[in-house]
Amino acid sequence: MENFLKVTSTLKEGVLKNKAYTLKPIDCPIKLNQNESPFDIPLYLKEKILQKLKNTKWNIYPEFVPDDLYTKIANYFNLSKTNILVGNGSNEMIFTILAASAEKTKKVVIPTPTFTVYNLISSNLNATIKYVPLNEDFTFNVPAIIEESKTSGSITVLCSPNNPTGTYLTFNEIEKIISSSGGIVIVDEAYIHFGGETVLDLIPKYNNLIILRTFSKAFGLAGLRIGFMISNKDLITELSKVKLPYNLNIFTLITLSEIFDNLSLVEENIKTILSEKKFLASELSKFKDLKVIPSEANFFLIKFFDSNFVFAKLVEDGILIRDYNSYPMLENCLRVSVGSRKENEAFINSLKKIFKYGEKL
Repeated sequence: MENFLKVTSTLKEGVLKNKAYTLKPIDCPIKLNQNESPFDIPLYLKEKILQKLKNTKWNIYPEFVPDDLYTKIANYFNLSKTNILVGNGSNEMIFTILAASAEKTKKVVIPTPTFTVYNLISSNLNATIKYVPLNEDFTFNVPAIIEESKTSGSITVLCSPNNPTGTYLTFNEIEKIISSSGGIVIVDEAYIHFGGETVLDLIPKYNNLIILRTFSKAFGLAGLRIGFMISNKDLITELSKVKLPYNLNIFTLITLSEIFDNLSLVEENIKTILSEKKFLASELSKFKDLKVIPSEANFFLIKFFDSNFVFAKLVEDGILIRDYNSYPMLENCLRVSVGSRKENEAFINSLKKIFKYGEKL
């Protein structure tokens, strides 16, 4: 015990007080709990990728800066390569930004509820966190965010569309926050392909803006873990000092390069997901005893009378969605991702069975 205390005395206070990010492993045939794309990469494309991987040396490091990939990303988003930093998922980009900036003397402004990784990393780094609760309808309290972000050296986090609520900030609202901020503003656009308003056009105008994007959602590459940040050249240069070297492996580089050569697949999948989202919204609207939060993302946050009962019954039917019941402001709330038509119908049919039990949900 004494030796253990010696070890823990070297760890940050925030780490010792925190709980690890975790998901309870529940095995269900239908998985609608992590906002993943319902569409896998086609087999013919996988075979092409694997053939290229077979012909690539595994005993040497990948490119330090994968110029070809950076060029494809820059061209797709109409950016310069100097505006981009690519990482092992947008989570690594979040860590990179906060590791470079967050500390006890810096305030991290986090509207809440939102993506929990921001709170986890900020608290691990002993940053001073200022939570700004969303309004009762889950819209953002913009005046309160502006007031808190005025502090010099602040780091303000804006997930838009927001996870897990699906609500968003308008272009003008985000610009007001950026222009009033005394420090960096992170705009997480992980779900922007499904709705909301991007602020990409503000990159040349504000040197304190960082936009985060991911290839996990619309691009269907959650298993590869790849994302990137967009900002001005000078800030990207500084943050590059914090990013770990060789953070992208050869499999990820080859796969994403092929995806950019087959973007019609991604665009078609996005159209289908948006169509399925309309179907799911229409079906959910037929239930009187639940409340669906309007969403600009590829998921819906739903408030039930008894979310524990609903969650357990869905699992019995082999359907896994996300339980947010223990989160602030989200009592009795569950979040369901938009899946394939078969998955969405199974979810709706299961809900119909649940309501037939005679329970007031």
